[in-house]
Amino acid sequence: MSVVSFGTAAAQLYQGGDFSGLWTRGIAHYTDFRPPPSGPGPVMNLVPPPPGLPDGVGGRHQGDHTNPILQPWAADIVREIADADAAGRPVIGPHSLCRPYGLPFILRLNDIVQFLQTPEHVVILYAEEMRARIVYMNASHPRDIAPNYYGHSVGHWDADILVVDTIGLDDITWTDRHGTPHTEQLHIVERYRQVDDSTIRVDLLVEDPGAFTTPWAAYVTYSTVGGPYIEQVCSENNIDSLTGLEHP
Repeated sequence: MSVVSFGTAAAQLYQGGDFSGLWTRGIAHYTDFRPPPSGPGPVMNLVPPPPGLPDGVGGRHQGDHTNPILQPWAADIVREIADADAAGRPVIGPHSLCRPYGLPFILRLNDIVQFLQTPEHVVILYAEEMRARIVYMNASHPRDIAPNYYGHSVGHWDADILVVDTIGLDDITWTDRHGTPHTEQLHIVERYRQVDDSTIRVDLLVEDPGAFTTPWAAYVTYSTVGGPYIEQVCSENNIDSLTGLEHP
């Protein structure tokens, strides 16, 4: 546990973890959600992994639509996307349109991430989107939240574990790269802890009674990286390459 001082005459101290520095998920083949030791887990990849990588890692957008966490309508969408990918047809994901990835999909990005910590906020910067996600510390969710890409996140420290609770997410984004859908009932709890000097582990609990049959768990890890954190620009493209029509 670290104690950080912010100086000034009105100096405040807070206790918790210290996630300073730059972090990355690693190479793209490693960035899928990993299942828990037991119990319901995320939609996994059907494509065999490249040699030397764990089962379920690798491939493209071919998710397992038979995962029992999926309600029938959600399973149909995962199957349709997997079939398109297997047939070599383009899969139009958020990255293709320069749209925000949303939660929890943003946690699989393999680009640089930085955490800025103050007593009132933890700000998570995602280099690929040039986006700042704000976690309001020791706060409550407002009564009325207009659904948006990243919802409303509140957090607190449990010893050196950052616990982040997020609601108010719109239903535009995917849950993962397999196109797993969700509804505006999506509720995510993330638990960030630094397991050693070079690794942060994030444990997820995901629930959405509109899309899933049960809450499910997963985890990801971040590793230290030298950087630099640089500006990235994505030219928005709302045109579907298959139909020529504009996405809403």
